[in-house]
Amino acid sequence: MRDNGDSLKEILNAILTKKTWAIFVHERPDGDAIGSGSAFYSWGMALGKRCIWGGTHPVPKAYGYLPFVEEYQVMNFVPDVVREPDTAIIVLDTSNLERTVQGILDLYDSTLIVNIDHHMDNQRFGRLNYIDTSSSATAEIIWDLLNDSKLPIPKDARIGIYTGIITDTGHFTYSNTTPKSHLIAQDVLSSGINPEQIFRYIYASRRLEGLKLWGLAFMRAFSTPDGKAVVSWLKKEDFEKLNADPYDSEGIVNQLLYVKGAIISALMTEGEDGEVRVSFRAVTGVSVRELAQKWDGGGHPQAAACKIYLPIEKALDVVSKSIEEYVKNV
Repeated sequence: MRDNGDSLKEILNAILTKKTWAIFVHERPDGDAIGSGSAFYSWGMALGKRCIWGGTHPVPKAYGYLPFVEEYQVMNFVPDVVREPDTAIIVLDTSNLERTVQGILDLYDSTLIVNIDHHMDNQRFGRLNYIDTSSSATAEIIWDLLNDSKLPIPKDARIGIYTGIITDTGHFTYSNTTPKSHLIAQDVLSSGINPEQIFRYIYASRRLEGLKLWGLAFMRAFSTPDGKAVVSWLKKEDFEKLNADPYDSEGIVNQLLYVKGAIISALMTEGEDGEVRVSFRAVTGVSVRELAQKWDGGGHPQAAACKIYLPIEKALDVVSKSIEEYVKNV
C-alpha cells in the first residue's frame, strides 16, 4: 500500500534536472539498502550525473561484488559537496533521519531531499516522499522508478535491484514475497545476471570466525516457557575473542525462528557505547514491530529492531520478560 505522497513521476522530474546525486542509506546497511544504493548510483553514473553515496557504517563484506561499492563512503555528517547548488539528496530504505548521516534536515530549505522507502514507520522527512509498504523491498520501488523513466537501465543497476529483492524476501521465502517480486527478478535475470553466483557471494562466503559466532549464539539460545519465542545474545567480547566482525552475526535471528513452535525470535548484541541492539523476527500473522517500538525502534511487522542502553545482562532480562508477556496474547 502506498501513502498519498508524491508520485514517481514527480520524483523523476525533480532529480533528473540535478547535476549531483548524493545517495544515503541507513546505519548497518543490509542487502536492500546497499543493493538499492548501488543500483541508484549505477543509474546516475550511466546518465552522466556526479554521484556520491554512503552511510554511517561500512558495506558488509558479503556485498563487495556490487557495482560501485568501492565508491561508498563511511561518514557521520553530510559532506560539503552536498551543500553545493544543483544537488539532490536521495535517502533510500531509511525510516527516519536518525538512522543515517547527520545534517540532512539542516538542508531542507535549500536542497531537494527525496525519501524512498517501504517501511511502515517511515517519517516522511523528505521534500518529496515515496513510501510503498506493499513493496517487498525498496529495490522494487527503485525498479519501478527506473522503468518509469523510459531511460536505459544498465546491467550494474539490475545487479543491485536483484540483490535488494532477494535479501529482503529471504530468497523469495518470506511472507512479503509477491508475484511482482518474481516478475522483477525475471526481468533482471533476462539481462544475463548469474543468480547462483550472487547467492554464493551473499550466503556461501562465511568466514570460519563467523560460523563459530553462530555456534555460540545457538548454544546460548533459550525459549520462553510456552515455547513461542526463542532468544539469544552475543557480548562484545565474543566478537573480540573469535575475531568476528558485527556483520558475522547477520542471519542468526532468522535461524532462531526456525525452532519448532517458535513464532518470535530475538537476538541481542552488545555494541559500542553501552548500547544493545535487539533484532526481532516473527512468523506471518504475528508482528514484532510493537515490541521494537517499546524502545523507540521500528521496522516491519515480521522484522524489527531497536537499541537499548542498558548492560546486556539487564537488557536480556528486560527484553525476555517483555517477549514472554507479549506472546501470551498472541
